[in-house]
This record gives sequence, C-alpha cells and structure tokens, in this order.
Amino acid sequence: MNADTPHPPIPDAADEPPHAPATSPAASVQGDGPTDARPESGTDAPEGRDISPSAPAMTVKACAEELRARFPALFGGEPKPLKLRIHADIEARAPGVFPKPVLSAFFRRYTLSDAYLKAVSTGTHRFDLDGQPAAALSEEHRRIALETLLKRRQQRRGSAQGVREPQAAVAEAAAAEPPDPKRHKARHDAPREAQREQARAKRREAQRAERQFRANLLRAYETTTLTRENFCALKGIAPEALDGLLETARAERAQRQAFLAELVQAYRASGLSINDFAASKNMHPGQMHHLLREAQGGSDERRPAPRRDRPPRSGDRPARREGADRPRGPRH
Repeated sequence: MNADTPHPPIPDAADEPPHAPATSPAASVQGDGPTDARPESGTDAPEGRDISPSAPAMTVKACAEELRARFPALFGGEPKPLKLRIHADIEARAPGVFPKPVLSAFFRRYTLSDAYLKAVSTGTHRFDLDGQPAAALSEEHRRIALETLLKRRQQRRGSAQGVREPQAAVAEAAAAEPPDPKRHKARHDAPREAQREQARAKRREAQRAERQFRANLLRAYETTTLTRENFCALKGIAPEALDGLLETARAERAQRQAFLAELVQAYRASGLSINDFAASKNMHPGQMHHLLREAQGGSDERRPAPRRDRPPRSGDRPARREGADRPRGPRH
C-alpha cells in the first residue's frame, strides 16, 4: 500500500467486501503485491490462526485484528502516519498472510478516517511496523490532510443546517395559517418537497465537487514532476482510474472553453456594458465579470479589455501625458 495520503484508526465496523472500490479522492491506498502468495515454509504465525489455502477468505475486520496482533506498535494504539509502501514491509514480515484485495480495502478505510487524517495533519514523521520513525512527513501531505478535515466539517455543518431550516420554515408557516381543511394535504406535502429539493441540491453540489476535483487533478497532472505511481498515491486514486478521470476532465475543460468563447463573442457583439449584458443573460454583474476574466485567461486586470467600438462617455477622463503632473520647479 502506498501511504502517501491520510490514513484512519483500525476499523471495528461491520465487515466490508475485500473488493470494495475506493470512492473518495481524499485518500486511498493501492497495493501492488501478489494476491496469490502463500506463506513460506518455516514462517511463524500466531498460534490458532489458520492461513492455509483452505481457510475461509479473510475479511477486512479480520485483517485489522491480524495487523493489530502482529504489529501492535503501529496498529495497536492511536493512528500514526504510515511509512510509504508499508504494504511491502507487511508482505516481507508476514508473507502470504494478507491477501492483496483485503489489505487494499483495509487501508482505504484506515486512511479515510478522521483520526488518521488528524494524525497526518499534525505529525512530523512516518512510522514503520515497529513504531519507529521512518521518514519525515512532507508539508504538502500535512496540508492535504488538514484541508480534507476542514472540508468534511463544513459539509457536516451544512448538512445539519440544511435539515433544520426547511423543517423550521414549514412549522412557522403552519402556525401562521388559520385552519383550512383544503390546505391539509398541501401542508403535509411541504416537508416532502423540501426534502426532495434538499436531495436535489446535494446531488448538484456533489456533481460540482466531482467536476472541480477532476479539473484540479488535470491541472496538477499537467504540471507535476512526480512519477505516475507517486502522483496516484498522493491524490488517493487508483492508477487504472487515472486515465479515465483525465479524459473526462479534458472533455469538461473543452466544453467550458467553448462556452466562455461563445459568451465573449456575444458580449462583444451586443454593444452593451457588462451590467446590461449580465441583465440580458439573467446573471449577476459580478458573475459575468468573473466569467469574462476567466475567458481572457485569468487576467489580473479589474475589467476586461476595453472594446474599440464603444464611443467615449462624457464622464471619461482624458489620458494623462507622461510627465504632465511632474512639478516644473522647486516649491517655496
């Protein structure tokens, strides 16, 4: 497992299928060891643990317990930032004990917990199987863990507030209305409609977040100096999923650029000011200004380049000549 990204406490939750895919961009660990390895002759194993080929398939929960029993210095207490490629050390110390899919599923869950993310965001070193410091934690990995924690807290607060507000609004409206049998059904339907609208808003926000993640991933991939394997480990994605994500991001970027190009063309052809053009498109002037700046490549200018076809306004100030405001002599 490549542990470039944040990892949580050993899970005691219900068992998870070993092949469960990682769905979060926050952190997942991909293993590249053999999945059909068998223990070598003479390998010591804890008494009472059957690791023969006829034994039942190991579950994620059983994997967590086995790791805690074999390597208590690392997995027995509070989460510690894991050494990079810790899966190779596990295979060397316990060959054939942990099937690759099960170990991958365990590390996906382990590295996504808040406790592990907090350990990474505040830690200074990564640790090996004996609980000894193995390498220094990079500032980038600490920053990613902290940003993930903050984003989770904001999402949780927003979700809780989103549930309370529709219910309070419905209760207030019901208290203000006089009893009316004809409105009985409408009052009962209001909470359901509020819940449906909340669900739709969550789906839209999730889709927007996914698009933003893909766009950021593409920008980072186009400028990174990391190897493909290290880049995937840093971003918490499976190497086999990288090409699909990048292809989707490129298509979305092309669509965005086409939209911005059409918007700029329509603005220039309209002869309107930004405010009037935004009103014609039912948009806020600030949003229109942001889109036009984005179409110009993110220029730092406060406004888009002046249009040549706009006549001068009565309030426009004439351009100053160079040196016109300089004092012509010493002041007395």
